[in-house]
Amino acid sequence: MSVIETVRYRLKDGATTDEAVAAWHASQSFARAQAGFLSRKIAVTEDGDFLDHVEWENMQAAKAAAASFDPAKYPELLGLMKVLDETSMSMTYYTVMGSAD
Repeated sequence: MSVIETVRYRLKDGATTDEAVAAWHASQSFARAQAGFLSRKIAVTEDGDFLDHVEWENMQAAKAAAASFDPAKYPELLGLMKVLDETSMSMTYYTVMGSAD
């Protein structure tokens, strides 16, 4: 069964939604290069809460990708680190039990 990873966060003071979305797009090459990657979406509430929604083939792929998240090794992640307030970040994994697709 596939796994959905959700990463919720807010932006650092002074960072804009446009900067955050651009940084997210720049980080797509990292996500796509990870084994088991299926899809990824970004969403934001009117209050500025961001959600990065990633689907993986399985839990092993999801956790391996998270362990590989290293901006020093993958410079395409630096933009995210510039705008993302790490103190507000939470990551959760869900095993997909059904789909309406």
